[in-house]
Formats: sequence, C-alpha cells, structure tokens
Amino acid sequence: MHNLVPSLIERMRDARVYAVIAIAIAALAVLDATLAWFTPSLVLTAAHRPANPAALSSFLFASPGAMDALPAVAIVFYFGRDLEKKFGALAFLGMYLLCAVGGAAVGLLTPRTAMGGGPAGAIGLLVVYAYLWPLNRVRIFNLITIGPRELLLIMVGYRFLFRFGMGGMSGASGLAMLGGAAGGALLCALLSHTSAGSRYRRTLRTAMVGDAAAWSTLDWDAISRDGLHSLTVEELDRVRAKAAAQGIRALTDEERAFVHRLRLRTTNPDQASDGGVGVAG
Repeated sequence: MHNLVPSLIERMRDARVYAVIAIAIAALAVLDATLAWFTPSLVLTAAHRPANPAALSSFLFASPGAMDALPAVAIVFYFGRDLEKKFGALAFLGMYLLCAVGGAAVGLLTPRTAMGGGPAGAIGLLVVYAYLWPLNRVRIFNLITIGPRELLLIMVGYRFLFRFGMGGMSGASGLAMLGGAAGGALLCALLSHTSAGSRYRRTLRTAMVGDAAAWSTLDWDAISRDGLHSLTVEELDRVRAKAAAQGIRALTDEERAFVHRLRLRTTNPDQASDGGVGVAG
C-alpha cells in the first residue's frame, strides 16, 4: 500500500507559508463579516477569560475589519515572499507569530476589546522588510508600486492620524499595530546582532581592544614598562588614572586599543617587539 505520509510532507514543503497566512487573514475577515455567530478575534471577560474559546485557534490571524484585513493581506503576500525565501518557512512563521502575539498582547491594556494579530503580524513583517531592503519597491495588486518604508508610513499615518482618535475598535487596533511594529523592531535588533557584518565587527573589535574577560582580569602592574618611551609611559599612567577614577567602561576604544597593545607586548614580546607603541631606541 502506498504510504501517503511522505507524499503529504513533500506537498507541505512546497506550500508557501506567506500565501497560507495571507489567505487565512482574508478568509477570517470574510467569515467575520458574513457570519453573525463567528468571531475570530479573542475577547476576554471581566475575569480575563476567553469569551469565545474557539477564537484561541484563530485570533492570531484575525482582523478588526476589512479595512484592516486588506492591507494586512497585501503586506504578507507581496512582502512576505522575499522574507520567507531568505529565512525559510519555519523562521518566517515564527517571525509572523511573534509580531502577531505582540500586537494581540496589547489588547490586554484595553479590556473588553477584541484581540487580533493579523494586521500586527503584517506590520511587524513590513518593519523587518524595510530594515533588510529599504530601497526595494514592490508592485501591489498590479496597481501601485511602493517601497516598504513608504507603505509603513502610510499605514501608521492612516491608523494613528485618521482612526486612532475615533476610539472603540479603531483605537485598540491602532495600539495592536504598535505592538506588532515593536515585535518587528525586536526582530531587527536580533538580525543586526546575528548578521555576518555584526559578527565581523565584533571579531575585529576583540582583536583590536581585547575581549571582556581580558578586561575584567586586567592587572595594570603586570604591564611591562621596560623599553617604553617616556611619552608612552605617561599615556599609560593617564589611562590608568582615568580607569581608576571613572571605571573601565569610561575608556574609549582608542585607549583600550593602546592598553591592549601594551598587554600583547608584555605577554608576547617576540610577536610584538614594540606593539606600535613607542619603544626607546
């Protein structure tokens, strides 16, 4: 008998997460607008319990209304493609869910309002896209070509300048959008810290000024002064006095590099004969 599991797994691999999320946001918005008994957003009671437990399975993709769902669908579908291609399906889904949870969590600040993560997740993804490819321009619905930064400004301006002051669901969803943007900013900070360029800069700085462990165990008296020029000794004393008065963190990178070269000269005299710091001739 043919095993259907491997075939199903292969088909799931071919599926595009960005398209599934966009369809889910659109479908939930349509069902919410057409079915009176269906509420995909999560509403908490006065006791902070779900008024509609079934929404626990849908609120991260729900939208307050069509005016929120339509731009969310467009953002996820047209801007999510490149993000999923870069990070992979699983990481992309995690990024969306993080931003959606951040947006929905803001609903806890406004009791008795529906919590939906669709627009918040989309805005968070747009923030990440704008960080990675700020100059890219994407054609949406084959009608308009726009960059991520411009679209982000339009979305924020629409929400906070036009609808936020109307209160009710508009105000709550405006705060939710802010929560999604905060999630996107958090992802940008993580990407900045883990990027190849960031790792290279950290490695280069460690080579220039030493690592944190070396500075935490710094012994000023162990730095050899033999053969140093009088001006070099004077500068070493100045830096040491500054560190004693203001703390190691007060030293600039130039001062750290100066002390680090002297330490290398002390520990590896053959490798760094003068260490770039004046030695008396």
